[in-house]
Amino acid sequence: TAIYTVTAINSGGSTSFGVSITVNDIAPSSLSYPSPIIVHVDEAMADLWPTVSGLVTNYSIEPALPEGLNFDTLTGQIFGTPTQISPMNVYTITAYNSGGSTSFGISITVNDVAPSSLSYTSPNIFTVGSAIASLSPTISGSVISYSIAPALPAGLSFNTNSGVISGTPSVVAATAIYTVTANNSGGSTSFGVSITVNDIAPSSLTYPSPNVFTV
Repeated sequence: TAIYTVTAINSGGSTSFGVSITVNDIAPSSLSYPSPIIVHVDEAMADLWPTVSGLVTNYSIEPALPEGLNFDTLTGQIFGTPTQISPMNVYTITAYNSGGSTSFGISITVNDVAPSSLSYTSPNIFTVGSAIASLSPTISGSVISYSIAPALPAGLSFNTNSGVISGTPSVVAATAIYTVTANNSGGSTSFGVSITVNDIAPSSLTYPSPNVFTV
């Protein structure tokens, strides 16, 4: 903005007036980023750069990015390594110049690292009516919940929070594979547990004895 002084003159004198003139740039437009974006805790994300038409003097973002991610207000670049789980959220980025602004909403989700290396003691052979030693999972990573398919033999139970198999089987069941799956926001991992439930072994077999027979 500048003041341009215009002066009108004749033989009797002059008069002046200050004209204020500003020449702005064309407002930026067509701002965009790759979206939606799903990243994982403690894994460096690929840098995200804006695509935009026109000159941009600076950028802003609202709300603040998840912990560990950074935003460059000069270039609009998003980068970093997320350190906490964050549900899907839309972050509004605005590009400015002297002529105005344009905005874009980028969707970012930070999930946990998927669990891995799930295992149980297997195979397992149990006996009807005898309480089993609980089977606990070994796993790497955090787990939100467990599931199992198909359903366990009658009398055995499955804890969806801990993944523990326990109980006292009440029916004979042929050998089968029961698939346990551990889940979190980043994905899942599975393991097949082999379980057989046998009947109680016969015992105390007797016959009348001694026996004397006649031809």
